[in-house]
Amino acid sequence: MYYGPIGSGKRENLRLIHQSLPPDQLLNLAPGDPERQIAFRFQREGEQDWQVLVQAVDTGSERFRGAGMPEEPPFDGVVFVVHSGASLLDQSLASQEGLKAFLDSWGQDLMSIPVIIQYNCREEGQVLAVDRLENLLNPWGLLSFPASSKRGEGVRETLKAILGLTVNHLNQKITAPEVEQIQVADAPILGFEETASQQDREDGLALDYGPPLPGTEIGEDTHARGDQIFDELRPPVVVPVTIPRRLLRGDGPVRILLEIEVQD
Repeated sequence: MYYGPIGSGKRENLRLIHQSLPPDQLLNLAPGDPERQIAFRFQREGEQDWQVLVQAVDTGSERFRGAGMPEEPPFDGVVFVVHSGASLLDQSLASQEGLKAFLDSWGQDLMSIPVIIQYNCREEGQVLAVDRLENLLNPWGLLSFPASSKRGEGVRETLKAILGLTVNHLNQKITAPEVEQIQVADAPILGFEETASQQDREDGLALDYGPPLPGTEIGEDTHARGDQIFDELRPPVVVPVTIPRRLLRGDGPVRILLEIEVQD
């Protein structure tokens, strides 16, 4: 699932992926809209074909889990696409809160499933530095990529990374060998084609992932790394902050963003 605010470039990602795939790898969808959802097939060495469904979901149009809906989420991996523009930072922060609420409705969080952040639209003026975006949007240390979907930059890298993480994550959960489908959206795949030849699989995106990237495994190792990082942050640095009590009035939690500039 490619999730993010309107105008962040999710649909451009899907369109470029669709254009780069050989016809033999594409799977038919109803309705067929390559800027909203695409489906394709690929094979990892030594494994059967995986069927991949990718869907672009705008913040505010996601389907929260409700009564009578299945417990399993309708996605296996998430690419959080944000606009790098400085003027859209508030929009990106609000979209991230929306993603966290969406995952929570399905009993998930940003550390329980594969999530990658794409800092898109890097070709435009007045964009924030990647380091600052990382500080504001990625305190968990998730894998992230700068990108320009208009120029085709970072699209392939993002796709390969999320597929690699998702397949590795699913392989840890799968117990029956006949389960072969990655679902990263909430629409069914229709009209599967016959299995492509080995030569067809070697063409196109050539998605050969091998072992998981160091530091990108999802599971207990990830949480252990996080605990280790916090344990190493000793002694603590105490930064006194004073805020008016009136800002804490009312019901519900209060979100406080602290931006720190380190001076040499």
